[in-house]
Amino acid sequence: MSRYLVMGAGKMGIVLAKDLIESDSQNKVTLVDISSKQLQKAKKFIGSERLIPLQKDLEKERERQEIFEGQDVALAALLHKHSILALETAVLKGVHFADLVGEKPLERFKYGNEAKKKKITLISGLGVSPGITNICVGRGVHLLDEVEKAMIYVGGNPVHPKPPLNYRIVYAVESLLDFYERNALVLMKGKIKEVPPLSGIESIQFPHPFSEMECFYTDGLNSLVHTMKGKIKGELAEKTIRYKGHAQGIKILKECGLFSRQPVKLHNKKVIPRELLETLLDSEMHLGKERDVTLLRIIVEGKKSGKPTTHIFEMVDFYDSEKEYTSMGKTTSFPASVAAQMITSGRITQRGSLFPEEIFQAELYEPLMDALKERGVVITHKVISS
Repeated sequence: MSRYLVMGAGKMGIVLAKDLIESDSQNKVTLVDISSKQLQKAKKFIGSERLIPLQKDLEKERERQEIFEGQDVALAALLHKHSILALETAVLKGVHFADLVGEKPLERFKYGNEAKKKKITLISGLGVSPGITNICVGRGVHLLDEVEKAMIYVGGNPVHPKPPLNYRIVYAVESLLDFYERNALVLMKGKIKEVPPLSGIESIQFPHPFSEMECFYTDGLNSLVHTMKGKIKGELAEKTIRYKGHAQGIKILKECGLFSRQPVKLHNKKVIPRELLETLLDSEMHLGKERDVTLLRIIVEGKKSGKPTTHIFEMVDFYDSEKEYTSMGKTTSFPASVAAQMITSGRITQRGSLFPEEIFQAELYEPLMDALKERGVVITHKVISS
């Protein structure tokens, strides 16, 4: 029997907890959240006696430490601001850890030696992006002798675009707006550089009805700018996929000052534009029961045995109407669930603070892809050699 701790009972956490329970009849899952309403929703949705809902405030150190006791693997499906706190606690308590979030990779690297001493595995950025994207880039690099360029195109969208902005929010609105606000780190000729978010707009096509999409630079590489440095000669970058016109709409909101965190006076009250925007977008653009899709294409170009060779990884993943899983929930949660079970089964033996591209680029790549396929998430891999 394996005991798993899932922190966060939002869309991702619920799917993660349910998959862990359904994967093995002996698994037990403690699901922690500050919201009793979210926990009740999760309990009803998962419907298993092996789920233990637990209301705790993870910002309180004592409560955070208590929930790690007796757990085999802890998994974080939390807001970005709580992610490092969870990782620190996992190291302190000597518990294996998998995180859907992967930002601040250099900070995460620092816990490597302590994790090795305690013989635990910490895996950060184990969702769809970062996560599946990292794994595919790592696989492409692993299979080539020389790598010239690697481009990631990925994005979750509603199946049917609707105003405003032809978009529906498939994860935390706070994280979405942060994504559009910070500069994107990319590799250019071996050096880490910054480019403005929402820049580099270009068209991208997928099978109907996604034949007219756009993509633009966003800060999604996380650990890849460090783990791939020296391995890719030219460009390594990520672009987010949206329906055409979305980037321009976001730019207008920014130019109007709605991303500002500086208070403005309105009818003798102070209002923070960014907080107002979050509230409005969460209300007007919440996914609800609409179907969503996750589009992914990763192109890794280089040489194999002296011949120009390109590896293309693609995915078009839809909402699961039978299980009522959003596509973003599936593609973000399943990799972490599979990895956690590989840790408890002994298939993942590396210890330290690691990232997906370091673990799944060789012998564990196919087992992971097979496990995702069993869950309905299919990533194709095509090789073009001339």
